[in-house]
Amino acid sequence: MTTINDLHERRRNILEIASAVRSLMSPEQLAVMPIAKVTHILLCDLCDLMTEHLADEHKSVYPTLLTNKNQDIQNMAWGLINNDRLLKPEFSDYKKRWLKDCEFQFTEDFVADTKEILETLQHRMDLEKNTVIPRLEDRHVLATA
Repeated sequence: MTTINDLHERRRNILEIASAVRSLMSPEQLAVMPIAKVTHILLCDLCDLMTEHLADEHKSVYPTLLTNKNQDIQNMAWGLINNDRLLKPEFSDYKKRWLKDCEFQFTEDFVADTKEILETLQHRMDLEKNTVIPRLEDRHVLATA
């Protein structure tokens, strides 16, 4: 079962990689092949982590929230599930377009799309930090360890 500590740890890992990618997104850095390769690897890892994070929430967190007696918690869970219906294809489409077959396509479109996907990811992590996790902690919905 996923705990509050697990959610905090996954969020921290995702945000650390996202921050590293953001710092590498300048044309000057992406022109250096070893940096471009590292950026590509980090982006692949980030998409995989985000996919795993969302899948784990669906498997381990949402069922607990949906069966909670508190209607506010149930509503929050449905809101997250509906939000995930948009997030999953967005990450999948990004990965298919830009991260396939080790092709390093660091064009202006790539940089723009990457910044957009990082912004989407940041919004989700902020939602979890500012709304989801505090509610779960306040109502002791998930174990802490």
